[in-house]
Amino acid sequence: IHFDLQQVFLQWIHSANMNCNSSRLLEGRKPLMQPRDLRPAGTIDMLTGLEVQTTNDKLGWELPNVDLRQDFSSDDIETLMQACDDAGGILVFSNQSPDMSIHDHVRFAKKLAEVNETCCEPHHVSKGHPNAPEVLEIVREAGAHVVFGENWHSDISFAAQTASYSILRGTEVPRLGVNDTLFSSAEDAYDALSPTMQNLLLDLNAYHSANRAYGAGHPGNSRAAMEGTTTMQMREDTPQLELDVLQPIVTVHPRTGRRGLFASPTFTRHIDGMKPAESRAILDFVYKWIARPEFCTRVSWLPNQVTMWDNRSLSHKGVADDCSEKRVVQRVTIRGSSPLNHRGQQLSLTNQIKAAGAGLFWEANGEGEEQASGGGAPFLPVSRRLHPDHVHHQRCTVCRPWTLGIRSADHRPWESGLPTIDPGNQAC
Repeated sequence: IHFDLQQVFLQWIHSANMNCNSSRLLEGRKPLMQPRDLRPAGTIDMLTGLEVQTTNDKLGWELPNVDLRQDFSSDDIETLMQACDDAGGILVFSNQSPDMSIHDHVRFAKKLAEVNETCCEPHHVSKGHPNAPEVLEIVREAGAHVVFGENWHSDISFAAQTASYSILRGTEVPRLGVNDTLFSSAEDAYDALSPTMQNLLLDLNAYHSANRAYGAGHPGNSRAAMEGTTTMQMREDTPQLELDVLQPIVTVHPRTGRRGLFASPTFTRHIDGMKPAESRAILDFVYKWIARPEFCTRVSWLPNQVTMWDNRSLSHKGVADDCSEKRVVQRVTIRGSSPLNHRGQQLSLTNQIKAAGAGLFWEANGEGEEQASGGGAPFLPVSRRLHPDHVHHQRCTVCRPWTLGIRSADHRPWESGLPTIDPGNQAC
């Protein structure tokens, strides 16, 4: 008995020491920095046609004292995952060493995957980094007209097993205040719905399509953005482009039990069992609801910064408010599971259909079905960069069309990527 009590005591001491050591990772924890004075005014969300605004300052934590080059224990990783849960899904690891390598990045991601009994997920469509196939290197050349990941999405929601965590490292970032990452809490967005709307959405399911974003033939999707670089290349084997998968519109987080909205204009195709007009109306509401300022925050980028987020809690997009400087970031994604609905059911493993066409937003096809717009649809590249005298142009009937990706006869120079607006236009 004495021996057993001694063993229990020693285990308790060991556990207490481990918890103490792990808690050091949270020292200096603080809200995300918000350099509002450095951000260009009048940046437009191409989904809503409205100026990007964020008021959810409680979303996300900055952890300035975590060195991602270190060896992490399982308790360390659990501490960070719990912190991520408590922060609503976003952790920013600032002050990383300039000596941090791509292999340090991957080693941390692999430990996170190991604790979750899963693996790092190479990108389904894009080739990985030549020195680390788990890493997707996202390049935006200076002056780019189409930007990878610029519309709202949750990483790889088109897969049967979607992403849990994404870990993004800035290796070449422009000046502070531009090219932020915009996040929305899909869980806060669900909680803010009326009980009636929550009940309406709970048993709806929608198909998610990789081919919408990565299929050939559309000038404004992610594939077009990749083709505008010298380094991002498509994989030779892309079976994910052939099938779309069914996911719940409301998912349940496996760690926290919180419900969140799970649909995006980048990957979601249509609601199962609904007529096209019905599906479009509901999805359009969900997309724009998620993008409301009260659910959103922004992550601004500094050199030697890494951001980790939970795709099961969030939707996100890149902000292309200034494309004058080259930007390079590297992402490792952790494979999650098939999303759960409120009944505990998983749909994506067994419900798959032929893929939708490449596209962005909506248009009607010849059969009266609404689908993602194809290669012939007008598209305005990087239309979110505004003339400084026209911050409120979304109220203008002349300027508003190009914020929605529609060519306006009054703005012929749209091909340049910087539409010319007449300063004398009083409607603005």
